[in-house]
Amino acid sequence: MPLFSYKAINTNGIVVEDTVEAASSIAASDKLRSIGYHPLNIKSKNAGLNLEIFNQKAKIKTDDVIVFTRQLVVLLKAGVPLLSCLDALAEQAENESMRDIIMKIYVDIESGISFSEALSKHPQAFEKMYINTIRAGEMGGALDKVLARLAELMEFDRETRAQIKSAMRHPVIIVVSLTVAFISLMLFVVPKFIDMFAKLGVNLPLPTRLLIAMYTIISGYWYIVGGVLIASIIGFKLWVKTPSGAYNWDLIKLKMPIFGALIMKSTMSRFTRMLETLNSSGLPILQALDIVSKTVGNEVIGKEIEKAALGVRKGDGLAVPLRQSKLFPPMVIRMISIGEQSGSLDEMLLNISGHYDVEVDYAVKSLSSMIEPIITVMLGIIVLFLALAIFLPMWDLTSIAN
Repeated sequence: MPLFSYKAINTNGIVVEDTVEAASSIAASDKLRSIGYHPLNIKSKNAGLNLEIFNQKAKIKTDDVIVFTRQLVVLLKAGVPLLSCLDALAEQAENESMRDIIMKIYVDIESGISFSEALSKHPQAFEKMYINTIRAGEMGGALDKVLARLAELMEFDRETRAQIKSAMRHPVIIVVSLTVAFISLMLFVVPKFIDMFAKLGVNLPLPTRLLIAMYTIISGYWYIVGGVLIASIIGFKLWVKTPSGAYNWDLIKLKMPIFGALIMKSTMSRFTRMLETLNSSGLPILQALDIVSKTVGNEVIGKEIEKAALGVRKGDGLAVPLRQSKLFPPMVIRMISIGEQSGSLDEMLLNISGHYDVEVDYAVKSLSSMIEPIITVMLGIIVLFLALAIFLPMWDLTSIAN
């Protein structure tokens, strides 16, 4: 049976190091917990794999964080102390990486640091907005309420992404099938017609010449085409990771037909919901705007929020600088202005997010029906091009023969 070395806190609160035999690292962790130990690090003696390092780098799924948050809310509302909550959640966690993170958070809190500080050590699992919202909940003494809001926000984001993926599935299948069919025609059907036209020695129409040129490029220079395509994809990904590239790509996305309106609505929903969550948690408005600007999910909107924060700092309020940006929808600005004047900003932000939640849901459901006509037209153009390229020379031959 494999041997694992471990570092753990025993029942007396003392850190101990030893070895244990177990079928896997999870089994080793369960074995240690069964005797009251809290594992800090488990390393395979056989393979020399440091699981602590591996798990630290592993990306945690959003679903794992949502489950953790929901379970923590239930336990806190039941009056269970935070450390006991974390102990129970670590024991129940199915994901080994998440279990390891919860253990580390437990140890950090037990050593005297705050919950938000302990979370900040694990950026692969918890976003900046999540950590700062927890910090606001700790300061306001409403940690369970803040966690519940966070869970709702993450669940909404997850459902929206799932709906978009579902709506795009059918169009993507059509595009992929069309691409495969086009490549098959170019590789197996077009060469036979090219040989036939070459033997006949007729003057070929423009569509046919274009088709032959495409076949020549694909068949004779496929390695260049493939290299350029791969280089373009890599270059695009590197460009998007730069500050200017990320900003310009997000600007392009906002101006896209169909998708631009959906992205704007989704971003407005996220902006207002996040700001309401942070503001109602007791976080100062300037700090809340700073966090939202970095986590709203769109660099262009984020920059405008940063400019709005400067206006708030000057005493102009939030609605005035947002109106000056000319990017935020009038309804958002109007309701924020009413909320500021009436002292009910949180309520107005929640109403705005609710409105855009409905708009996003409707837009996502309509996405497939809006895209399919475009794909149908594209399919018709490609079929028409292929038909003209292949059959026009035949019609010319028929007319000459007659």
